[in-house]
Amino acid sequence: MDPIKDALDLYDAGNVNEAVNHLMENAREISEQDQFSVAELLQQWGFLDEARRLFEELYRTYPNDHQIKFQLADIYIDLEMDSEALELIESIEPDDPEYINALMILADIYQSQGLNEVAVQKLLQAKELQPDNYLIDFGIAELAFHHGEFQKALDHYEKLEAHEGEFPFVTIHERLAECYASLGKWENALTYYQELELKEPDQLFKYGYTAFQLERYDIAIKAWNDLLDLDPDYTSVYPYLAKAYEEEGVMESALDILKQGLKKDEYNIELFINIARIELKQDQLEAAKSHLKEAIALDPGHEKAIIELFSIYESRDDWDDAKKLVEELMKFDAYPEILDWLAGQVYNELEEFEKAKNSFEKAYLTYHNDADFLKEYGYFLIEEGQMNKAIQLLKDYLIQNPEDQDTKEFLHRLQGGI
Repeated sequence: MDPIKDALDLYDAGNVNEAVNHLMENAREISEQDQFSVAELLQQWGFLDEARRLFEELYRTYPNDHQIKFQLADIYIDLEMDSEALELIESIEPDDPEYINALMILADIYQSQGLNEVAVQKLLQAKELQPDNYLIDFGIAELAFHHGEFQKALDHYEKLEAHEGEFPFVTIHERLAECYASLGKWENALTYYQELELKEPDQLFKYGYTAFQLERYDIAIKAWNDLLDLDPDYTSVYPYLAKAYEEEGVMESALDILKQGLKKDEYNIELFINIARIELKQDQLEAAKSHLKEAIALDPGHEKAIIELFSIYESRDDWDDAKKLVEELMKFDAYPEILDWLAGQVYNELEEFEKAKNSFEKAYLTYHNDADFLKEYGYFLIEEGQMNKAIQLLKDYLIQNPEDQDTKEFLHRLQGGI
């Protein structure tokens, strides 16, 4: 009887729990070498507690066996038993041949604790002892990559290109592509992405996004359509794909892809807004207004949707509908502050000046540093005869926009007339 072979047969047949039970029941009846293999197998299958028990028994028998220590420490890390892992690895002395591996495992432990600087120190210490050990470069690169230090990661990944394929869960060229993309070096990133066989949705999204940044919309469209073939529920890609179609001038495809996205995520307000934006470009005014109203119905405080619909009314001097929109939304206790500004505009256009004044005064509390607001409110106050306050607002505006000669000359004349 071969317990390992029998367990593998059970596992392959889908009887995972039976396979694990069979291994544990027979663990003491097999050789210690086979016990090590069983523990490794359980670890690979994700049964960490069972693997831990077997490795701990082996460690009690062979306390100086570093391979057992390393395997056990790896399990302890996965089980968040960091203190136990540290105790194991720190027992390995600097003059031990396995000290380099110990330093690398210590780096893993400290990284798992969020002590990235200490982890880096351990890796650099290992690098000093073995400067040509590419596994150390990999460790430094991975640590920097996950810590957002993409240039540092890039420097070390570039040393590893000759070892592509040697790391079971990491593709070096993909890491290089991601580093270059994160650094805004889109051409380099695209080159590496094009060398990869991209099968995962996230990979295809990043590839498409890189191409999009380079205005290679044909590549982006192909990548993102391939993504949706794999995962139609990857809803974040729909607006990007629509934008790529739009940039290529294929407006019907842009609109169609957004509507497909809406079927997958009917509460996605950004999709409603983007649909409306394209419908406006196609002179589908009523459809655009309808989609924006649906967006606002889903979230009455969504500032972008409110501004988009308000802008439609504003561009067509439809101030009555603009007033209805603003007043309806301001019935909510926690309405967005932009509505105070919009209300000021509406009431001013409808010559309800006292209401406009009150709305602008309230909006000033929020937008006293917004150049566009300062200019608009300043000109309104001139019409109201509040010259001193208007002059101050326009001065504040010109500090941010000193190139506005028309306002500068107007202010000069205004001050000369006081």
